[in-house]
Amino acid sequence: MIRGLYTSASGMLATQTQSEVIGDNVSNAKTPGYKEQLASNISFPSLLIERMGGNQASEAVQIGGLGTGIGVDRITLSNLQGSLQTTGLKTDLALTSPGYFVVQTPEGERYTRNGHFLKDGNGMLTTPDGYALLGEKGPIGPLSSNFDVRSDGTIMDGGRLVDVLRVVEIPVDALRRQGQSLYGASQPVQVSTTAQLLQGSIETSNVDLSGQMVQMITVMKAYEANQRMIQTQDEMLGKAVNEVGKI
Repeated sequence: MIRGLYTSASGMLATQTQSEVIGDNVSNAKTPGYKEQLASNISFPSLLIERMGGNQASEAVQIGGLGTGIGVDRITLSNLQGSLQTTGLKTDLALTSPGYFVVQTPEGERYTRNGHFLKDGNGMLTTPDGYALLGEKGPIGPLSSNFDVRSDGTIMDGGRLVDVLRVVEIPVDALRRQGQSLYGASQPVQVSTTAQLLQGSIETSNVDLSGQMVQMITVMKAYEANQRMIQTQDEMLGKAVNEVGKI
């Protein structure tokens, strides 16, 4: 019975983590370039249950397996591309192929598909947080108001070649989320040679809101079921101690 409490408690902890992941997805449904998070569960090792009887061990009867609970194995990212939204802003860039933009942060290079960039006071392309967008030569700029970005990432300004955007390819299981739409990588990245971009558009979040709502309902029901099981087992333990023990 005590083991049952642990099993139900582990289920509540797992569903709580799933609920937090879903809440994070929903809150970032309008964040450009955001990748939906997916929480996968893992079952703890099961125990073999036997009914003991008689004086010989050979008389033990196998009843079956008993699960010892579940936990969240890992949180991965959905690599599906979000839809493209036309903004008409020259500083907005959308990747229409696999890959990630490279930006310079105080902690080093980070990667994003959020193509909502700005020009700072010096004419340099940056993220809204002020991180410099990087090309093959480094930070991009200064740029005039008439710059253009070709589909292959080449940046032209008044007929002058400024730079070529750095786009890297990263396996989805190597991405490590750092912020709303910034990612680090757990392994060396590879420069993309087939990157395709679209100026004047951004990639929206790939979160499926309706699917997240369905998952939230399922998780809430699982949490409530485990909660009721703990209450039931607690009541049974109370009877065992206060009533059966008196006999």
